[in-house]
Amino acid sequence: MLWLYILLGIVAFITAILILPIKLKAEYDGDFECKLIIGFVPVRLYPEKPKKKKSKKEPKNDKKEQEPEKKNLLKENGIGWLTDLIKNVAKLAVGVLKDFFSHIIITKLDIRLKIAGEDAADTAIKYGGLCSVVYPAVGTVAGTVKCRTYGVEIIPDFSDKPQSEAYLLLFAKIRVFHLFGLVFRHGINAIKILSKINQNKTGE
Repeated sequence: MLWLYILLGIVAFITAILILPIKLKAEYDGDFECKLIIGFVPVRLYPEKPKKKKSKKEPKNDKKEQEPEKKNLLKENGIGWLTDLIKNVAKLAVGVLKDFFSHIIITKLDIRLKIAGEDAADTAIKYGGLCSVVYPAVGTVAGTVKCRTYGVEIIPDFSDKPQSEAYLLLFAKIRVFHLFGLVFRHGINAIKILSKINQNKTGE
């Protein structure tokens, strides 16, 4: 009977792994942060942890090295990078990754955007363009995945000192066995595509 208990233990262990949820948390509020939580183990995807440099012991009076400043993606790339991201995610949700997105559960999605232009007329034009992209894209994603709650708010800034701002918060999860199933169904096709690409490169 010992072999039966061992077999049942192995089956129980594999089952426990397969039903583990893989959770994703992504947030942008001036700085972008993204991490996975596999079971109870957090894995930070962005920003990466700074590598500790090995150095000789410094004198006690020396000041500690200051941490590098975080990049503000909105100031560097403009609000367009976020809208392009949302639009591209929507394309993937109804395109090549439709099967993958159908197994994702979004427990919370909150998007708040404030748009500012050079003057009132420019602000109004940009506001209209932003609404025409973001609202349909978010609606597409919410209709493809299992979305429990989401909210989108876009407002124009007509103040004396207008400034574009963005806030994004996303909580999503998927089961491990869904990932295995997707790899099993589409893994062979992906390998074929990659092999064709490599053949084309070698043939050039």
